[in-house]
Amino acid sequence: MEQLEHTCCFTGHRPERLPWLEDAGDLRTQALEQMLWARINQSYRDGYCRFLTGMARGVDLLCARLVLRLREDAPEVRLIPVLPYPGQASRWPRAVREEHRGILQSCREEIVVISPAYHRGCFQQRNRYLVEHAGKIIGVYDGQPRGGAWHTLNYARQLGRQMEVLMPQ
Repeated sequence: MEQLEHTCCFTGHRPERLPWLEDAGDLRTQALEQMLWARINQSYRDGYCRFLTGMARGVDLLCARLVLRLREDAPEVRLIPVLPYPGQASRWPRAVREEHRGILQSCREEIVVISPAYHRGCFQQRNRYLVEHAGKIIGVYDGQPRGGAWHTLNYARQLGRQMEVLMPQ
């Protein structure tokens, strides 16, 4: 495994917390995408070439799409999906399941699966894995002291990871 200083991970909210995120035409979605694109590109210029994503709906999938776009011009960039369990997307809407499957297919060479089946702590284990295997975390966080992004950012802070946190409008 490469060194932490070359690996960046993502955390952020799902559409339940940012309902406008699934509307590509929403100005807030477009603004967030531009901010994330700028952060991902700058991270690459700073030497980060490995990007870990938890593959959840919302921010994780958005970041995965952006890293794959970057990889078109920078083939050394690697996107590494970190799944809490194999059936993560099984109950999602069809279009999102298809996007999830397409991203996984484009990253076949390296996919991390935390648990062979769902169990009550597998999402938290996935989030801890992301932070423990990255030197930097890019987060989208609404400031509310609850939820997976909040816990993940707190853990990153405890481990002294470099953090860039975007607050959605």
